Amino acid sequence: MDNQIQIGILEDHLATARGIKAQLENNPHLAVTWMAHYYQDLEENLAENPTNLLILDVGLPKSPEEPDPYPIFNEIPRLLENHPEIKIMVISMHNRPALFKQVKNAGASGYILKTDADSFNRLDEILLDVVENESIYFSPEVMEVLARPEEIPDLTKRQHEVLLLIANQPGISNAKLAEELVVASSTIRNHLSDIYIKLGVSSRASAILKAQELGLLTSGAENLSLTPDD
Repeated sequence: MDNQIQIGILEDHLATARGIKAQLENNPHLAVTWMAHYYQDLEENLAENPTNLLILDVGLPKSPEEPDPYPIFNEIPRLLENHPEIKIMVISMHNRPALFKQVKNAGASGYILKTDADSFNRLDEILLDVVENESIYFSPEVMEVLARPEEIPDLTKRQHEVLLLIANQPGISNAKLAEELVVASSTIRNHLSDIYIKLGVSSRASAILKAQELGLLTSGAENLSLTPDD
């Protein structure tokens, strides 16, 4: 069929990728032109295949040799800059408010949870609307979170560095934190106080747990687009 919308799928779970492909190709207006399972294969597929819309998972492995999750949402701004004609839809099992916000701010056309059966049943219609009408689509659960921005705290880059350090080194002292970040101990105390206030907690352990719940400590989170330091 002429004028089909060309779709690429970057998804490391083969069964999920095949399921999405089968569903979309029931619609004669859509065609899945390629599927890949590792981030390293993305640019080659974009170069070799026409792609109007790209479906991405979050935390995709970089390669078979590097199975740790690659934070694909960090690459969304670069992808959109290099391929401005492509729409990006994230489909993921990760239900984390911070991820929703980062994906939205990165410029993706939407975020669909894999547990959102209703959206999956209408996936072909949703993607057609995204491409043809420049629309966006977020799962209702995601929309509810994004509508309450106060529930997604903004940390400065330095506050996030402190948070990562205390998460990776639970016993690290304020003095050692100050030494690693080349600041005064009083500055570390201020950063920790600000972190506690923003996360609504009162201790390091609680801050780490809350950050994990919000998705602030996911793999590659140190590269998230954070608010600048004052």
